Amino acid sequence: MVQLNMKTLPYPPPWQDAPTLCRHLCISETTLDTWVRQGILPPARPRGGKRMWKWSEVDRLMEGDEGIVPQDNTAERMRHAIHEN
Repeated sequence: MVQLNMKTLPYPPPWQDAPTLCRHLCISETTLDTWVRQGILPPARPRGGKRMWKWSEVDRLMEGDEGIVPQDNTAERMRHAIHEN
């Protein structure tokens, strides 16, 4: 049996599946899917039959970095609609 020393593993994990990412962001998988559609989070990358997210990309978008282009501009349109009314 191989034992891992948890102190040697990076935190947060550089790649996360949906359940792990949801725990780190304190959101449900439904919210995760919604945020991806809205461009708040980057799209998943399929790896080995799982949806995987690269934490550095998630972190950049959550910090408001525009380095990653959202899939659509729903979030931006909502921000403008709120300010116009």
